[in-house]
Amino acid sequence: MARKRTYNRRNQPQNKILSVLILVAVIGFYLWQNNQASHSNQGATSTKPFSSAVAADNQALLNLKWDGTLDGDVVHINSDKATFTNVEMGETFPSQGSKLRPVDGLSLSPLDNLGRSQQGNFIASRSAMDKVTKRPDRIGYDVRPSGWFINDRFDGTKWVGGYHNNPNVKLGNSKQALWNKSHIVGYQFFGMPTMVTENMTTGTRVENAYPGQLVAEDDIRNAIKKHPNIMIRGQVTPLYIGTERLPRGVHYMAKSIQDNGKILNLNYWIFNVQPGITIDYQTGKATIQKSAK
Repeated sequence: MARKRTYNRRNQPQNKILSVLILVAVIGFYLWQNNQASHSNQGATSTKPFSSAVAADNQALLNLKWDGTLDGDVVHINSDKATFTNVEMGETFPSQGSKLRPVDGLSLSPLDNLGRSQQGNFIASRSAMDKVTKRPDRIGYDVRPSGWFINDRFDGTKWVGGYHNNPNVKLGNSKQALWNKSHIVGYQFFGMPTMVTENMTTGTRVENAYPGQLVAEDDIRNAIKKHPNIMIRGQVTPLYIGTERLPRGVHYMAKSIQDNGKILNLNYWIFNVQPGITIDYQTGKATIQKSAK
């Protein structure tokens, strides 16, 4: 009679432990890959320093040529030296309780006679930023800068008619909406009072925050975070050619007040452009090239 076969079970606990360790390692690697991918989609990766240029006036800024790259969206002007006068550095912009002067430190300009947003001036400070509440998920429909709709018209106070076209286009490792309602003075400095048409332009995702104006805004925020007692004088000016509805870019200057620019002194030209996109600045229409589809 054959002997009944028996099995050695002494190694089973070790085998179970090994299986668990392998499973944990696989899950950890999967999560790490996803984390890397999510970080790569959050913003542009800088491969070279931003370019620089000398520009004596607004026309010189408009004459600058974009090099076609993400990094080329931001240009450092005049060795990063803001050109505020002593009078401008002394302005404080006290609140007038109005749409254009809603809170201390913020001064917006009225739309021009073509319905286009103009220059914003501000004093950024820790106290003002501490009052900012969580930003809404969406900017209101009635906040409508020039060029946001196509074939619309300006009735003297607001834009009416037309239609909106905002395609998702390739940017980095993902697809994102081409057009943003781009703040002139950033939300992070004053919150809800910045959510008005007079403080918006129709900007590409790149111009707005990829890297775009977010570079200057983060420079200001980080300076205040490191030096909570300083105040920073800022000025943002959209520049247009002729009667075009979309700005060709924005001129962004900022300078720390108490130390006359030792902590922060910046002067940027930020193109309203995006790789793979041809923009008609007169109408707001965009042609998407194969590389951006």
